[in-house]
Amino acid sequence: MHLLARPHQILIVLPLLVLALLTPLPGPASPLPACLGETRSLVISSGMPYTPLRVQGRSGFFVLDLGADGSAISPGTFLGRRGPVPLQGSSNTFAGVDFFGPLAPLRLNVQDHSGIRGPLPQAGLIGTDLLRQHVWTLDYANGLLRRADQASFCADGELRQAGFQPLSSAGYFGTNAAALHCPAAPQRGPCPNIPSIPARIGSSIAVAQVDTGYDDGLHAPSLNINRAWFNQLSRTVRLEPHPEANLTLSTCAGVSEQVLAYRLPPGKGVELVGSDGSAVRRMEGVTLFLKDTPAGARRCGGIGTWDRPAAQLGASFVNDGTLVVDPFRQRLWFRPGPIEPDASRVDVSAPRSHGTNPSRLAWLMARSRRVTIAPSKLGE
Repeated sequence: MHLLARPHQILIVLPLLVLALLTPLPGPASPLPACLGETRSLVISSGMPYTPLRVQGRSGFFVLDLGADGSAISPGTFLGRRGPVPLQGSSNTFAGVDFFGPLAPLRLNVQDHSGIRGPLPQAGLIGTDLLRQHVWTLDYANGLLRRADQASFCADGELRQAGFQPLSSAGYFGTNAAALHCPAAPQRGPCPNIPSIPARIGSSIAVAQVDTGYDDGLHAPSLNINRAWFNQLSRTVRLEPHPEANLTLSTCAGVSEQVLAYRLPPGKGVELVGSDGSAVRRMEGVTLFLKDTPAGARRCGGIGTWDRPAAQLGASFVNDGTLVVDPFRQRLWFRPGPIEPDASRVDVSAPRSHGTNPSRLAWLMARSRRVTIAPSKLGE
């Protein structure tokens, strides 16, 4: 039985999880440099990075979504019986938001995330509109979210010494969205402020959006590609149809979009290309999804409307390591994998016949800041 079928367990387990996450813990010393800044807890659920937020004293889990240029809130999926409410006279401005300290009232897209199934109820998402004034580190390996000011952030040499390699996001992500030009995007309308880096398959290169909110666990690793890159790849790579993974998606225009799936042949991989042209990460066994946006839905935007080769990376491309997002220098830094995976990873799960033990969950949280919740292992 899925966790969602046991509401009495959710009411017990989730408050304990939040309490543990919001309580400072001593924990082991991190191998990462202190110049990455102050920390909060990071929870990995369905491959996506979540952090607990408090809004008007109510707690909820927000996904850190680099693939969204606007932040959102889902008041109905906060923990407890009542969620936060907007300011009087407003439908989308919320006071009392605490994210690395109290924030001024925020305008947030109000959405209903109750249909998003997973171990954690998604109370909202933090997009790049809130992530463009600091340097952020998604430390998946140690279960920490880090924030640094521009002045105190690490020098390049410190990051390289810690095992990071840089990837350029020039023109696609920065502190001033109006100054971006997104070379591969259509030259009409605003440029989405989304970290985008070079990706390579064989000798073919495209710009790829880093979408940490893209849960690709069903066909990991997954890569969405547009028609322009598909046509370019087809000339040099034999793409194998994978009809079992084909999708039908809804769009903002109410028009259905057919998404065809393909596999790369053995030996072919997707490389994330660093600033020096080397492969910072290479992954094989990738499933490609062709985003060929129909004419009736092109106003919705996205890479499917772009005329030049473009892609979206599923969360699994980065969620085993540490990702640094620097909007000031318009680049990312990445270090694959934890130094000691077995020592740093805590998998909160239980035998299928026993469900989730709340006491064990609290004990595990006190033992490590990293939590990986596997939906299939949280009871029958």
